[in-house]
Amino acid sequence: MIEEEIIGILEESGALSSNEIEKELRLRGINIRARTVRYHLKKLEEKGLVKRGSNGKAELTEKGLKVLKRKSAFERLGEFSERIEYNVYLSNFNLYTLSGLVPTNIAFINKDYFEKAINIINEFSEFPYLVSNLITVIEEGERVGDYAVEKDKFAIAVISNTLFDVILRSAGVNTYPEYAALLSIEEREPKGITELISYIGTTLSPGQLFLKSGLTSISLIPKSGRGEIIVAIRSFSRYAMDIARRELEIAESKGFGGIIKILHPADRRFGLPTGSRARLIVSAGLNYLAPLYEDGIPLDIRINEFFVDYKDFRTPDYYL
Repeated sequence: MIEEEIIGILEESGALSSNEIEKELRLRGINIRARTVRYHLKKLEEKGLVKRGSNGKAELTEKGLKVLKRKSAFERLGEFSERIEYNVYLSNFNLYTLSGLVPTNIAFINKDYFEKAINIINEFSEFPYLVSNLITVIEEGERVGDYAVEKDKFAIAVISNTLFDVILRSAGVNTYPEYAALLSIEEREPKGITELISYIGTTLSPGQLFLKSGLTSISLIPKSGRGEIIVAIRSFSRYAMDIARRELEIAESKGFGGIIKILHPADRRFGLPTGSRARLIVSAGLNYLAPLYEDGIPLDIRINEFFVDYKDFRTPDYYL
């Protein structure tokens, strides 16, 4: 059991020392000393599930990741929504000072596509349904979190829509991830939801499922005014609607966008299932990367896996 918990902690947090693992175990109600953690790490190393990095910290091997993924799908249902909550808890972004770490979506791309990718991103920097038009580029060999960008690759990081959960939590409004959806845009205005996936019913990012299934058509919208974008739907207490509106208006004044609608529980627009809580519909941060995928550029996308300091973000023309 302890070794399973250690594997899970390393999957969530990346490379950790035995002391750091001890602290994480204590948060889960498992009180053992770092010496005991080291004993279990040694056993995991012998099984080939864990290795020591150059900094001496323990991290999962490819075999360890495969073992983790072999957990039953039923056990892993809702895994992605837990990742969102984890990111909200760890992000220290301050809306009023525009400082701190923000949750991101990152695409790792072959360097041969650099100029094409940056040009496409720049063309979409004025797209009206972006969380933010800022990006950061991570070069080959540079690190994001505990991960180093591989040789002959680079990465583009965009701000995740989870930032709105962070902003609202700072104002005392706790959000719950309910659905990801495809939203139909007609004449450049949101019309209705065409597809819906519950976060609780999947182990993967629903937005990424929409993208990889070829269901988005974001590239068409600037010219034709019609297409499908990915949106995230959060629920929160109806009694906090005024607070939520105020904070999101401040966010918009600070340059953040993609807020589609705040819905009262009685509001049946967009064809959502009935509920007793208010809902927030926001454009997914993934929409900024979607035109690259739609144009045929191979992407390795990581959703809500890394934090980046807000001060490192620039408009895309900075990289041209």
